Amino acid sequence: MIQTKKRTLSSSVKNDSVTGANKPTKKFKKQDDTKAALRKPAAFQKKITPKGKPIEQPVKKPFVANTPESKKEYWNGLKAKQKELRQQRRQNRSKELYELSVASKKIYEKLKRKTAENKDDLVQKLHDLLGKENAYAKIATSHDTARVIQCMIKNASESLCEEIAVRLLPTVYELATSKYGRHCITSLFKHGSKQLWHRAVDAILKNVVKMVNHAFSGAIVDAAYNEYATNEQRTFMRQAFYSELYLIEKDSKIQTMKDCWKTNGYMKKNVLTTVKGHLVQAANKKLTDNSLIHALLAEFLPEAGQVEKTEVIELYLPLLASISSTKDGTESAIYCFVNSVAKERRAALKALKTYIEKLSIHEHGHRLIMCILNCYDDTVGLGKQVVGPIIKQIDPIVGSGEWGRKVVGWIFSPADTQLLHPAQIELLDSYLEHSKKDKDVRRKEVFASAAESFCAQVEKNASFWLRGGHTALLTAAILKNFGGEQLARLHRALAKVICDPEWQVHQQEINLDGSILAVEADKKPPKENGKPVERKIKKVKKSPFEEEKAASREKLLSTNPLVNGIEHPGVHIALKKLIKQDREKREENPDSDDVPQFGYAVIEELSKEQLKVWIGQNRPCFLLLLVFENATQTVQQLLKQKLLSLKKELKTQKHTGGKLLTEKLKL
Repeated sequence: MIQTKKRTLSSSVKNDSVTGANKPTKKFKKQDDTKAALRKPAAFQKKITPKGKPIEQPVKKPFVANTPESKKEYWNGLKAKQKELRQQRRQNRSKELYELSVASKKIYEKLKRKTAENKDDLVQKLHDLLGKENAYAKIATSHDTARVIQCMIKNASESLCEEIAVRLLPTVYELATSKYGRHCITSLFKHGSKQLWHRAVDAILKNVVKMVNHAFSGAIVDAAYNEYATNEQRTFMRQAFYSELYLIEKDSKIQTMKDCWKTNGYMKKNVLTTVKGHLVQAANKKLTDNSLIHALLAEFLPEAGQVEKTEVIELYLPLLASISSTKDGTESAIYCFVNSVAKERRAALKALKTYIEKLSIHEHGHRLIMCILNCYDDTVGLGKQVVGPIIKQIDPIVGSGEWGRKVVGWIFSPADTQLLHPAQIELLDSYLEHSKKDKDVRRKEVFASAAESFCAQVEKNASFWLRGGHTALLTAAILKNFGGEQLARLHRALAKVICDPEWQVHQQEINLDGSILAVEADKKPPKENGKPVERKIKKVKKSPFEEEKAASREKLLSTNPLVNGIEHPGVHIALKKLIKQDREKREENPDSDDVPQFGYAVIEELSKEQLKVWIGQNRPCFLLLLVFENATQTVQQLLKQKLLSLKKELKTQKHTGGKLLTEKLKL
């Protein structure tokens, strides 16, 4: 092998210098300026634009701690690491379930779309996938795969839904107490058939005692007891709390708690002790908003001994609002309130103050408010804790429906048969045996605490109190108990509405239900130095049901047109009652000459143009006739003077009201 020496730079230079050979130099081609401009500059060179200006390169900022950019960069990296760790943990726990959940979620993404086709096939695929591994109960407790099962139940056929229920119901307690699994049980009730309801309730019966005392599963038991269970299943659910014997074997003969010791008297003490333990546990955990607990409480209180009863009442007095959501619960709340001492009642009212408005418009809760108004002796505290909040929100309470009108009517006109059924009045009066103060004195003091605020509310929005037949009748019943300057203020406020030519009401009175039907004018921002102040309003996501609500409201209004208020039949009856009260009040105070007259307020406010319109209508003529019959001589003369200028128009009227008015006034 021939070895060669490496040529170094020094040796080559020496050889060249020794030999003196002149090698020809290479000639380079001249490049165009355009090509040189297009050539990419080196990393160390400045970038130049086509016009020759240097481009400023963005300088990478160094990492500085405790700045918004550094925090964002740090959290994004941390979240990515946490996501990777989470996926690794899932894979390590059970690789099969992880792969199963990934496969099922891919099908779920297609199934949940509104535009998805062949949903039955997709549900069947999911069922085949999850059914082979018996994985329903395992994946139902996870937040993502629980949604897969809910979507399956929603879109499945009846037979397939029952197959899914067969896999889920054996573990109903574990699912119902799970944060995410409970939604699968509620979906079975929501989308299942009646047969499926009964099977689900039967599955709940085995663990009903434990489920009631859990925050998640308690709501499921409440819904099952109220809406889905049969009467027999309801009795079986209550039996489980009477004794542990009924957990093993049910008895259809035992309908109530009393039936347990009808044949075996020795069981009374054991049953009451067991039920008391369940009630105390529910109260300590604040899980009393449950209809099953309310039913047990209503059965326990009348049968328990004095010591046991007192202990339970002390626990449930601060929780009156939560137990007043059902009929049994309201009866229990009333029983607790009337059987407590003054100190405990005062504490219960303080706890109840924030819920006064909601209870006043509730189907069952309004009975508790009326009981408190009728039998609580401390009227000063009653005015602050109960009457005050009601008067502040009196418009939505009255506008919500009949229950709110009953509460307001009891404040100003208690025991009025025009507002309440005699049986309800008798029931409320039966609670008076638990109070010491005379009922007439108490009612006058309650009325006095609310009278001035009510006058201010009516003067502020008088048209609301004549918005329909039901509200107008309530107004007439309330004004029956007013007098003096307050009554005159109310008369003037209502007379302005009646004599307004643009006054209109809906043909059928609509309950507000907490929402205002008329579109309110946009409130202008306050001005400072003549310039409106700009306010930054936080953006709120639009409710997906807002458009549906608006459409239903418009449909309701289209079928319920506006009519002239003076011609409305319900309002007409209420106005007649108000006018007749003039004579009644004069008879009650024969010595007084300054009794306020509603007829005088109407005639005084009535303009000539509006009176001319009234003459051409039947019902307004009857109102004028009634004013003339029930008014004093001064009011009669005032009415005659106003009608003299319209004598010819009145005689030409052919309706009955106009003819009778002409005959009565002898025009």
